Amino acid sequence: MAKFVVSGISGSGGSARSFEKVVEAENEKMAKEKVMSLFGSNAGIKRSAIKISSVEKA
Repeated sequence: MAKFVVSGISGSGGSARSFEKVVEAENEKMAKEKVMSLFGSNAGIKRSAIKISSVEKA
């Protein structure tokens, strides 16, 4: 599996924060899904409140 750097903004309204996560995944689509899953399970943030701006291979 390859490593990807996923960056964007999480949260909505006044609580929006930028993020940059490094995840291992098979491709870019799976890297996006993994980040969405991590934010949902760890922080309780809904997928609609996560805006991914870029996915780059590390």
